Amino acid sequence: MKILVVMTAKATLHLLDGEQHPSGFWAEEFVVPYTLFRAAGHTVDVATIRGAAPTVDQTSIDPGFLRWVRPEGSPDEDAANAAEYVRVIEETPQLQHPIALESLGEKDIADYDGIYISGGHGAIGDLPKSDELAQLLRWAIDRDKPIATVCHGHTALLSLRDGEGRWPFEGYRMTAFSHAEELVTNMAGRLPLILEAELTRLGARYEKAEAIWDSHVVVDRRLTTGQNPYSSKALAETFLKQLDQG
Repeated sequence: MKILVVMTAKATLHLLDGEQHPSGFWAEEFVVPYTLFRAAGHTVDVATIRGAAPTVDQTSIDPGFLRWVRPEGSPDEDAANAAEYVRVIEETPQLQHPIALESLGEKDIADYDGIYISGGHGAIGDLPKSDELAQLLRWAIDRDKPIATVCHGHTALLSLRDGEGRWPFEGYRMTAFSHAEELVTNMAGRLPLILEAELTRLGARYEKAEAIWDSHVVVDRRLTTGQNPYSSKALAETFLKQLDQG
């Protein structure tokens, strides 16, 4: 099987106070699903807007930050995870030379068995603004392709509309990075959008874990969504089951 991974190419995020905040893709949200997809024997392509090489958010490979989020964990484990994320990123040629989203046509999308949208705050800055990505996702929906997205990857869904101008995921159960989780980041109150609020406004039936940072995955029809970076493993495993079901 063949999976298309869509990623942000933004290295910074423009905040409401004018700061260009260092950002990019979140390491765990790429590395964990990518590794599981490859281990399952699938071919994995990576695509970004204009084919720009994506930038890893440095916070996501900082053992100190990983320790802060999950203080009950082991410092050695946090350091090992961060090192593994860096190793996989450095050894993945698709990240150095991704496919340009604009180069993909309807026939190309037909060749993929599913689409996974990786996250990171950088996604806010480019994924919802791409008409080409929106068209790519419409082709996938029309062909009933499984779509999975985690954390801020959901921003790619915000600008989608069907032929009647409606959001195609209206009424779907889904999760995404929560407002409560945004409030404990260093960008609280300065983000250009709050994903939980935007999805709810569009008509999603939003769900989240009882505690922030806990893993939470929701499946509704052909859409699989994960709440946060720590949902990446469960999301990828669930998505693989959907792919196996055809």
